[in-house]
Amino acid sequence: MPIDYNKYPKNWKTEIVPRILKRANNKCEICGLENHQKVYSYEMCVKTISKNHQKTVYKNKKFWCSNESDWERIKNFSNKHKVVEVILTIAHLDHDSENENVSDNRLMAMCQYCHLNYDAMMKWKKHLISGNETR
Repeated sequence: MPIDYNKYPKNWKTEIVPRILKRANNKCEICGLENHQKVYSYEMCVKTISKNHQKTVYKNKKFWCSNESDWERIKNFSNKHKVVEVILTIAHLDHDSENENVSDNRLMAMCQYCHLNYDAMMKWKKHLISGNETR
């Protein structure tokens, strides 16, 4: 989803992002991958069981690995695999991008994989709270 920088503080790109990236030593603060590092992305079908154990669901899930020998073994089991570049983003831990006075301890440098997973948890919680369990 595109970012609407009009919702962010005016100094977001010029001061805040560089400051958080410097604090993080230009690495994802969740998984430790470096900004612009090349990693291997692969997709596999994962078996999950519903909460009430009455339904087995198969979902395609993406994974990353940074070790080339792991990649060589894994790609034989995945028909969707590619090399991707890690791009660090700054995540709002409270999911409030419009907070003009956000403190640095509420921000974290994350690669796009970790950031999407972090946001997915929040979106899933909102989905559950709203009572939209249709699956």
